[in-house]
Amino acid sequence: MQLTEREKKIYNLIKKEKFISNQSLRKVLFISESTLRRDLIKLENKGIINRVHGGAVLAESSSIESSFQIRISQMMTEKNNISLKALDFISNNESYFFDPSTTVSYLTPHLDNFKNITVITNGILTANLLSKNANPNIILLGGKLSKNVSSLLGSTVIKQIEEYNCNAFFFSCGGISDNGLITEANYEQSVVKQAMLKNSKVHILLADSTKFGKVNLVNYCTLEELDYIITEKLPNKHFLELLNKYKVNLIIANNF
Repeated sequence: MQLTEREKKIYNLIKKEKFISNQSLRKVLFISESTLRRDLIKLENKGIINRVHGGAVLAESSSIESSFQIRISQMMTEKNNISLKALDFISNNESYFFDPSTTVSYLTPHLDNFKNITVITNGILTANLLSKNANPNIILLGGKLSKNVSSLLGSTVIKQIEEYNCNAFFFSCGGISDNGLITEANYEQSVVKQAMLKNSKVHILLADSTKFGKVNLVNYCTLEELDYIITEKLPNKHFLELLNKYKVNLIIANNF
């Protein structure tokens, strides 16, 4: 694949830093905002990088999870809107599984208005964010540390999940395939999510619009297993038909 000298410099900077801001790129390369935007669009169209809020990251492999720090910078407004809509499903005196996803993490600052709720998670950063609120009871599941995504995985986590019965499971995904499969990049993470699905009554997928039509390495559940999907805009006709077929309630969170 042919790259210009400046494109090579941009690629090497992003490869080294994992995430780099637009401001830093302009400063290093001595170029204007419009020139940088054109270069980043070209690199993204070539499948080399992904543009995110305020900067760029290397294009994510379908079999490798990007770090929490990178993922939390993507689709920030959309994820926040989705989380605000998800609050409609939180009630006093109930218990919830939270996965370690960044989308679900946007729920954490808004839980202080609820009384006597319990949140069970395998996400270290999710638990840390929850700890900043006074009200939620927090149970952090213990297991093998996955440093890249700051979560705890493995058979120990699964056994602990089996000890609980939660009112609802809030989770996100790596992608939703065209044939209605919910996919994830990490196998161990997907097994944890399967256990949380099994031990919860209501299944609520929080998925921004970029997840529709995206496929990751592991299939871990189907649309048929979901009760609700909360996203920020209507998916295309194909997905609307799938959701109708499997009786999944679609909620659009774009009114905030």
